[in-house]
Amino acid sequence: MKRAGSIVFMAGIICMMSACGNLYSQSNEETEDICLSVLAGQSTPDAGIEDMIDEKVAEILPNVRLEWECVDWGDNFDAELNARFAAGDIPDIIIGKAQDVTHNYLTGNIAPIAPELLEDIEDTAKDTVTIDGTAYGIPYNLWYQGVIYNKEIFKQYGLGVPKTREELDNIVEVLKANGVVPFASHFQENWSAGNMTMQFMLNDIFAKDATWGDAFRSGRENFLGNEVAASCMECSRYVLENSFEDALAVDQAVCDNRFDNGEAAMYVTGTWSLQFANQYEKSDTYGIFPYPNLTGDAKLIRETNMTFMKSADTQYPDEIDQIFQMLLSDEELMGEILNYTQTFSVKKGYTADSQSPLLKDIKAYEDSGQMIEATVGNTQLIWFFQNDVAEQELLWLQKKQTLEDVLTYADEHRSESMTE
Repeated sequence: MKRAGSIVFMAGIICMMSACGNLYSQSNEETEDICLSVLAGQSTPDAGIEDMIDEKVAEILPNVRLEWECVDWGDNFDAELNARFAAGDIPDIIIGKAQDVTHNYLTGNIAPIAPELLEDIEDTAKDTVTIDGTAYGIPYNLWYQGVIYNKEIFKQYGLGVPKTREELDNIVEVLKANGVVPFASHFQENWSAGNMTMQFMLNDIFAKDATWGDAFRSGRENFLGNEVAASCMECSRYVLENSFEDALAVDQAVCDNRFDNGEAAMYVTGTWSLQFANQYEKSDTYGIFPYPNLTGDAKLIRETNMTFMKSADTQYPDEIDQIFQMLLSDEELMGEILNYTQTFSVKKGYTADSQSPLLKDIKAYEDSGQMIEATVGNTQLIWFFQNDVAEQELLWLQKKQTLEDVLTYADEHRSESMTE
């Protein structure tokens, strides 16, 4: 999820020539100029990494240039990629999220990844791109989702990390009584509502039944009449009602800035929201915890994020593999990308130079086994469906229709919740 992504970036072709690195052996003969098309579904923090990658590709493969099309992952990526598939214009390299692998695999348009390229990838991340024992993507980074909170505000009012909804209610009441906005939130974009709802569903539905989406498609489960599903959407309204007065008109950038300025105590989001925050000067300010679920056993959400895929029909599989090898072996580039995007490594034993202020909390949840992978839900209900239902959810939050209308809409569109 997510699920950040509010700006569409279009990057042109950059062709940089330099001496070859150790991953590329240049012969004395003239080499063929190669153009590789890249479709990148970017979240907000990702914009700009294409320049970093271009520079390194120019070093190892001076005859190769990448032609980038960068689109907003949340709003445009699915539509653009499906249109390219339908037209037979398959990008040589596809950059999406781990949750996109299943859909792309089912279309037959992506190739298996050589096992040796994945030797240094953590098993948990590798599992998110593996189908029937074969990997079809290279996971590159991850982020975490939950409630980021201002530790100084919590300390000021004697508040602790909540595990139950009742404890969360108490925190909200204390904050409101002291004139503090409980939640930073932004509902100008569909994806924000969709991301939050999936956060709630992961811990209240998919943590209990990892195949709930299959049951939903078969008609054995529904949104309408399901108190737990309704409760997940009610959580979005709870956040809205205890947030900024103009939250329905606020976008992510404004919300991130307000939270960083201490204008709210909590923020249901992901670690992407710290990209532009001044967190390194306030390393003890922020913490993270999972949004409490109905049973009081919520887990922090881990999302395997940026994932590289290769066209099954590309004319240049060897060159693409060399680029993939470089991305995984060049730790200088990896650190640059991780630090820039405020993401975490999926490479065994590698940690970026800059430490997230949330790292201590994240490690505590990992060590105690309180972690759930976002793909558990995102492969059961694909993003297209989530975002579509989120549009209806926003109409409800704007008081233009009822919650029953939203739940009914979800049921009526159940066939769109998974790639056929």
